[in-house]
Amino acid sequence: MIREVIADRSLVVVAGSGGVGKTTVSAALGLAASQRVDGNVLVLTIDPARRLASALGIDIDGNEAVQVPIDGAPSNLYAAMLDPGPAWDDMVRAEASSEVAERIFANPVYRKIADTFVHGNDYAALGWLEEAINSNQYALIIVDTPPSQNALDFFDAPERVAEFFGSPLLSWLTGGDGTLMSSAAAKTFASLADRLLGAEFFADVVEFFQLMSSVVPGMVTRTSSVAKKFASNDAVFLGVAAPSTDLEARLATLADSLAERELAFDAVVINGVEPAVFANARVKDVAGRVLANEKSPFSKRSTELAGPGAEYVLERHAVAVQQREIVDRLPADAVATVERYVHSPTSTDTLLDLGLILWGDDS
Repeated sequence: MIREVIADRSLVVVAGSGGVGKTTVSAALGLAASQRVDGNVLVLTIDPARRLASALGIDIDGNEAVQVPIDGAPSNLYAAMLDPGPAWDDMVRAEASSEVAERIFANPVYRKIADTFVHGNDYAALGWLEEAINSNQYALIIVDTPPSQNALDFFDAPERVAEFFGSPLLSWLTGGDGTLMSSAAAKTFASLADRLLGAEFFADVVEFFQLMSSVVPGMVTRTSSVAKKFASNDAVFLGVAAPSTDLEARLATLADSLAERELAFDAVVINGVEPAVFANARVKDVAGRVLANEKSPFSKRSTELAGPGAEYVLERHAVAVQQREIVDRLPADAVATVERYVHSPTSTDTLLDLGLILWGDDS
């Protein structure tokens, strides 16, 4: 199923709210793809949590892609977890001379921006992704985005960064037009800032934005080209959601936000549906007979002990039926369901099993 959506594509973007198994799905698909795709496969997570490394049983440090062993042997699957600070450094080095780059790195305001900027992770991820794409090392890249309330910021990051560094206020403060900084108003503001923030800090702020003004345009151009790639035929959007009663509304909201960016889901994974056994009519019938105290080959005591189990089966049956009705109404061309596990897959073997289910491979 999903293999048909991914076929001949080079980029898969996995989006969804937190806690629905998005990283697990990304890792599982990466494992399945590594055995079905010619060439290397990269799974890149932008989520600051270390779930990807835990799921694949590897150590990931920094932005270097780590080869994932399968059955104890090297494979064509690689994993990376975004570290925004070094990713910002790499983008600056690519656009600035070594002298300017070192001055930027030495500026305390830059370090704070690179590590904690509200859209810094999203923007740094685009820069890292641009390098991975242009390296031509990977036949398929799977991007595990942050939870949905932030995931769409990932697509808008270049525009937001350009607006931030190009705002009229910052241009005014740093003398962007070449005249205002020497005006009486600017000198008054600088004097007030010196008293409130400290002369040294204010000078660092001004220097930071002056230095970055020569670097940001190139950074924005590069990352914008990656953002545009999401709208190309090379990209696949995969939504991951839990089978809650508001599933349709949640997916509709995210789909509307994607549509505003001229994007759309190509496939949806509903993770955590009730096992098929609970939807079986015969199982429901047997549970109902137990609760009705109908004639049983077991002793009365055994039938009484089976009562709580029968109640649980009937409860799960109702949920399973409701979930199936909701899933059947979803408009996505490709919808895959994953049954609820008692424990989430944590080994490469169990993740590969899950990945092959999602991939739709019966072999």
